[in-house]
Amino acid sequence: MDEEINETDSILFVIEGELEMSCNGKKMKLLAGNMICFGRGSRFKIHSRGKGSIVIAQFDNAVQSCEKISFAQLNSLDSPGDKIYPLEIRDRLHLFLKLLISYLEDGANCVHFHETKLKELFWSIRFYYTKTEQAAFFHPILGNDYDFKKKIFNNYRNARTVKELAGLCGTPLSSFKRKFLKEFREPAGNWLQKQINNIIKYKLADEDIPIGNIAEELHFSSHPQFCRYCKRNFGYTPGEWRKLLKNRDKTPGKLSGRV
Repeated sequence: MDEEINETDSILFVIEGELEMSCNGKKMKLLAGNMICFGRGSRFKIHSRGKGSIVIAQFDNAVQSCEKISFAQLNSLDSPGDKIYPLEIRDRLHLFLKLLISYLEDGANCVHFHETKLKELFWSIRFYYTKTEQAAFFHPILGNDYDFKKKIFNNYRNARTVKELAGLCGTPLSSFKRKFLKEFREPAGNWLQKQINNIIKYKLADEDIPIGNIAEELHFSSHPQFCRYCKRNFGYTPGEWRKLLKNRDKTPGKLSGRV
């Protein structure tokens, strides 16, 4: 599959087969019987050379009360850095997933069912894994202020500047910058530009999306302004970039190096 931007926090379980993955530019192999967690806004690509079976649990607003408290407590443990840490799917969790797959195959698909199973999943992970394992596993989505991170991801697509994003989150600019640096470990301006650039490249790869729609969605004041932005950040206008993507094998190295 092509690289995609993950719209929710997610846990991926490999039930059968072997996956080759790339998440935010970091490559890894994931064997059957393992699981990984990746955060909302992550750029990921998944490839399987043979038959495989996976389950993906996606969550956002479903993370409530005790789960959020548990996340905040885990964040106080030593940070493992930016690496994604897979965990083995232990026996009891295998049983949970086996029954979950059976329910889904039987047609269970209501909102209440999914919410109940997410709560059971979080409980199982808290019960059958150590806090150190949980801290490493959930590192991509951990933070002392989960609600703050949630506001960021809910609003960043509607902001072109850090000041605009701070306003959308209802936080004074100076406090916002300090809080952001603590939670995301990089300046808000750098992070926001990366997200905008990733969204632009992702949408330009889809020829069914008109270039004008992309500019409008990301709140550029005009098509020429959007073209200038792409030329400055990518080295190409939106139209030139899209043409290059039609033949990836002939895409210059410059295409991947200026973001």
